[in-house]
Amino acid sequence: MTNARLFARLRTLLEDATDADKKHIKKLRKVLRKLKEHQNELREQLEDVESLPQRRKLEQEIAVISLQRGKGVEIYRQLKAARKNRRENSKENKSPGTDEPEYPPKPQAGKH
Repeated sequence: MTNARLFARLRTLLEDATDADKKHIKKLRKVLRKLKEHQNELREQLEDVESLPQRRKLEQEIAVISLQRGKGVEIYRQLKAARKNRRENSKENKSPGTDEPEYPPKPQAGKH
């Protein structure tokens, strides 16, 4: 997958980041992982390149990927923390013993 496509997917995921669910967070993580793999591949290519213009181009691509990944990782961590806080808050709101029955009590047959 090209850098442009990965950046487009990352941008879409970051724009839709408000109130993200588990699936959204997983997709974001997957894109970040692919960007990291691509960045490592470029670093390996950089070691083999001797031409100065090609080195500069690769270094620039690596820098762009690094910045985009940094933004994505920051959002990813915020989403994970927010999701964790929501889960903890929902658990705190449901304290044991104070829950009301889920169903209304059945009417008892007997004296009328």
